[in-house]
Amino acid sequence: MIEINTDYKFISPYPVMIILSLTVGIIVMYILNRKDQIQKNVSGYLCMLAPMMSLFFGLLLTYITSGGQYFGLSSLGGLAGMYLACLIMALINPQKDTVRIMMKNCTLVLPLIYSISKIGCLLGGCCRGTAYHGPFCIHYAGSKTDSAVVFPVQPAETLVFLIIFILGIFLQKKHQHTVWMVFIFSALAKFLLDFLRESHTNQIISFTQILCLLLLLTGFLILYLNHQKLKKQA
Repeated sequence: MIEINTDYKFISPYPVMIILSLTVGIIVMYILNRKDQIQKNVSGYLCMLAPMMSLFFGLLLTYITSGGQYFGLSSLGGLAGMYLACLIMALINPQKDTVRIMMKNCTLVLPLIYSISKIGCLLGGCCRGTAYHGPFCIHYAGSKTDSAVVFPVQPAETLVFLIIFILGIFLQKKHQHTVWMVFIFSALAKFLLDFLRESHTNQIISFTQILCLLLLLTGFLILYLNHQKLKKQA
């Protein structure tokens, strides 16, 4: 059993890990964009725009889906913000293939950002798992969270999405469909792991899972269309 007391003396690790995840992800995305010949100033401006839009849309989606009851960071809202930032920077830049390159590198980096951010969720006690008393269970205590013994869903997400990121980075040059496979596996992992959350109790399917299914269908459709295009060119 892993013991986590959420009564932190100075500052909660949650915002620290969110900032760290965005910082690391943005740095990696900048490096990938520069390697793919995206102009230095465009890559730099994206580094400033992407985290702001990610946080804004992450908060906005949670606010909308909660009926205006509370604010909280939604990973899918953050994803939308990152993609919109790439699209905006690509549209104001005439460089050829900028949209495709930025979207590709954003997709490769998103699993890394999500992986690191879930460490903050683990230590902060949010997005915790369903009741569970088996191996590696987590016992939360402290005045800020209810005492509970739960499934280690956040560490599972950190591990799974870190693996997706590493595979995506190493395989992108070898397989042309790697980026869309990263997109599909990320959506699938998010969909499946959501079943292990405490918030999923008494639900058949959550709103987040519905969005994940839409992302899955989009990924499969684009992968299919790309495959058909390659067949015609062969």
